[in-house]
Amino acid sequence: MKSQWLLAMSVSLLATVALQGCATADSPPRFPDPHSATPTGGTFVNVDNLRNVAPGLNKDQMFDLLGPPHFHEWFVGGHVWNYLFDFRRGGDTITCQYQVQFDKDMRVSNTYWRDPACAEFLREAAAVMPVPAEPQVPTVEQFTLQSDALFEFGKSSLDSMLPSGRAALDKTIERIKAHKEIAAITVVGHTDRIGPASANQPLSLARADSVRGYLIAHGLDGSLIHTEGVGSSQPLTHCPDGEVHALTACLQPDRRVSITVQGRG
Repeated sequence: MKSQWLLAMSVSLLATVALQGCATADSPPRFPDPHSATPTGGTFVNVDNLRNVAPGLNKDQMFDLLGPPHFHEWFVGGHVWNYLFDFRRGGDTITCQYQVQFDKDMRVSNTYWRDPACAEFLREAAAVMPVPAEPQVPTVEQFTLQSDALFEFGKSSLDSMLPSGRAALDKTIERIKAHKEIAAITVVGHTDRIGPASANQPLSLARADSVRGYLIAHGLDGSLIHTEGVGSSQPLTHCPDGEVHALTACLQPDRRVSITVQGRG
């Protein structure tokens, strides 16, 4: 799906590509004007995902870890993705430019920070060993299921659940049942930003409730399963407005149901 999305977006961004001039990798790297980023001002990055970036990853794997680049560079054939990441240091927000370069096979060859000091945020975070004041129930596992695979378009009932969705849930249930002790299971429904909140929030909750019903029907304790519907309030993507088909494809990661299992073992 992400490869198809990249192909679709490239068609509408050919003019931008010509202007950006960042289709090929440079050493030393050249960084774009940070004011041209989308969204402007940067975005907070998942540091654990950033630590997993390594040579040899393909563009789909990079999309999973960091999302689309912030400078309109997700066109086919481009060898450079640039990002604008925010980090917290005390009460301040530090913004850093990060570049990923791809080789001829479209696999990561090198990564660069515009300011080399920004690399310290990864090492500083890795060195922190949090010690909770009180024993807490650890999060055992989290699952994310794409709504496009779970349900027919615009629907939320168990009857409208797709075979691919049932198969994905069956595998998730097997993983959940493998845990020795379960304290709580939280199911959260999400939508993309297309459409009004008055429709998206109830749809997200209805889908979460249907997934809860499926888990209970397959042997999990309903008293431990709680649901939420958050509509489009927690997006994963940073998609610019554009042609409807391309925007819908870009927003696909936002349409999801997450299952968080808390317990031990």
